[in-house]
Amino acid sequence: MTMKMENRSIEEKILLAVTAAAILILSPFLIKSIIENNTLRIIVDLIAVGGISFIFIGVWFTSNVKLFSGLFAIIAHVTILFGIHIVGSELIFWLFPIIIASFYLLPTVIACVLNSLLITIAGLLTYQDFEHFSLPLIMASFVVTGVFSLIFSLFMQRKNRQLLEKDKINQLRNTILELIASSSKLSKVLNTVVQGIENELPGTICSISIVDDTATQLRLIAAPSFPDFYKEAVDVIPIKKGVGSCGEAAALGIRVFVSDIASHPNWTPWAQLAHKAQLVSCWSEPIISHHGNILGTIAIYFNAYVTLTDNEFTLVEQFVNLTRIAIERDKADNIIWHQANFDTLTQLPNRHLLNEHLSNAIDNAERDKKQLVIAMLDLDKFKDVNDSLGHAAGDSVLIECASRIKNSIRKNDIVARLGGDEFIIAFVGTTSPEDIDKIGQKLLTTLAQPYVIEQKNFYCTASIGLACYPNDGLTIDALMTNADQAMYRAKTRGRNSIHYFTENMSTDFLKRMEMIDDLRTAVEQQQFHLVYQPIVDLRTHQITKAEALIRWHHPQKGMISPIEFIPIAEEIGLIVEISEWIFNQVSQQAHEWRQRYCANLSISINTSPVQYRNEGKLVKAWADSLIAQGISSEAISIEITEHLLMENQAEVVEALEKLRQQGITISIDDFGTGYCSFSYLKNFAFDYLKIDQSFVQNMSIDNNDAALCEAIIVMAGKLNMQVIAEGIETEEQKQLLVAAGCTLGQGYLLSKPLSVADFEQLLIKQNQ
Repeated sequence: MTMKMENRSIEEKILLAVTAAAILILSPFLIKSIIENNTLRIIVDLIAVGGISFIFIGVWFTSNVKLFSGLFAIIAHVTILFGIHIVGSELIFWLFPIIIASFYLLPTVIACVLNSLLITIAGLLTYQDFEHFSLPLIMASFVVTGVFSLIFSLFMQRKNRQLLEKDKINQLRNTILELIASSSKLSKVLNTVVQGIENELPGTICSISIVDDTATQLRLIAAPSFPDFYKEAVDVIPIKKGVGSCGEAAALGIRVFVSDIASHPNWTPWAQLAHKAQLVSCWSEPIISHHGNILGTIAIYFNAYVTLTDNEFTLVEQFVNLTRIAIERDKADNIIWHQANFDTLTQLPNRHLLNEHLSNAIDNAERDKKQLVIAMLDLDKFKDVNDSLGHAAGDSVLIECASRIKNSIRKNDIVARLGGDEFIIAFVGTTSPEDIDKIGQKLLTTLAQPYVIEQKNFYCTASIGLACYPNDGLTIDALMTNADQAMYRAKTRGRNSIHYFTENMSTDFLKRMEMIDDLRTAVEQQQFHLVYQPIVDLRTHQITKAEALIRWHHPQKGMISPIEFIPIAEEIGLIVEISEWIFNQVSQQAHEWRQRYCANLSISINTSPVQYRNEGKLVKAWADSLIAQGISSEAISIEITEHLLMENQAEVVEALEKLRQQGITISIDDFGTGYCSFSYLKNFAFDYLKIDQSFVQNMSIDNNDAALCEAIIVMAGKLNMQVIAEGIETEEQKQLLVAAGCTLGQGYLLSKPLSVADFEQLLIKQNQ
């Protein structure tokens, strides 16, 4: 089977073309000889055409260019001499193309010998056919043709060698670039560079070292030809002037050549090892990035004293550039990979890398029949840090939190940041609940320690939810979802705690999701309404105050308690819209009632911690809104919990002070149930203090609750605050409060929460 023409080498194509052309040129001469019936010419032409045809067929079917090139030259020489001998001197001029072609078809020496024999024999065969003057001219022209052909042949051979060397280097360069482009390992690329240098500079061995992460040392990366003892000796070299060749080249950023390693002071620590490795001279070339930073060095060792040439410098500079590209590409790949797989703030694995780790961990747990525990960790009230201290402070907390988590778990455990203040921990190989509890409690204790921000202590606890493989889920998504539900349960049950996933959490979770959807719809469709519970003067029974309470009547589910939906509204941020709606309704209603029925009426509105973020801008805006609408600021009273004041004292107090300056009164709600500090009661003048109903409802003549209520009333009086007792349900409770000095009360004994119409009728009746 013959090879297609496009697949043949250039040498084959040239030889086939030359032989085909020769056949075409000589064939007419053969035909003419046959027509003229010139037997001698027929023989000569037939030998020439036949021999050349044999060469063409041989090349076509075997592709053996070298063999048939030699045969072609020999056949041409023999045929022309045979033709001159038989036909005569008229064929002597065919020597010119044969002489020229010989230097292409044959090695130079063989071509010179054959051409010399050809010219000599041809001269001997024809000397009688030429005049004494013509023959020397013809012979001289043959010699000149041979000399020029020889010179041109040598020139072309040199050019071919240069081209081959250049092509070889280009091929090596392309090979290295292909390795770089395909993101091959840096060690593989650099070993290829080293081998390329060693091939191009015979008698050398080469190494490549790169700057380590500290930027103070060179670490050996590629040295395939080094003996092991020498590799170990130069594995790490300080980047410093006077340290070997590479250390100095990296320190100064310049080429360093040491002609005699044995006597050079830079090489004193390694001179004996270099001698043992038969290293005489060393040439170190720095690898410098396009930003001007030192990336590493290439070291070329010689086994004899050498003098370097410009060509060698140029060659090595090409390899230095390739090495620079490889190192910079590797650094870029590492940066891209790190950015794709690690959180930029905490340097923990991100969700993408976490999925890989968890996938492997689940496979291992399934294979080894072991337990895998997933923990979802969320910082409690972290948003308050960002809102009150700024995102820079929040970032500091997250970084410190990540560090504390890593230091609290075991080496084989996995921790990652999902985003925000959420972290995932995988306890790999954990077999007992005791192990989990021990690590979990360590995490809670560690994370509850104060965070120092701007030289002040800030506390931020954590809630942790746990889900176990395979009991609580067989996939990553299932485990993370269930751990998230367990974490939410930990938050709803007081935070700073650990909670395991249970089956009923899925149902609770779905109910919560449904509640969120319904709540958003309620806000959009304004499914809320307000009721007003009177606050009564216990002595005169007059109503000058009331508390506005929100109610939600769901179209299908009926009344939904505020206890169910207010915490969720605060969590998802809808409480802001709800509070704005309450304020607008209450301010308009209070303004109308003050004008028509009770000029000194004041309606209380409960506020959420969410409204005091960002320096309390939301509640401050209420005071400005009242002024803009021409509504007296005394028409509205703000209620806060003591828990809110404790957690955000500075921010809340500043916002409330602004409101009081504009005439809005402030009440502390549910007093006695939280962590109230007498220090801020002393430092901030509240207008009202509301005793929580849990104290009032348990009051009797001879119990401690009555004594506590009396103490609170006396204390409030000393601090110029009026007291409102909540939850009064019996006449006995009322009388005890009056006897203790309480002036205002609220509860079912006095009045249940009333609709707008019913409360208005109560005001009308009071006026009558």
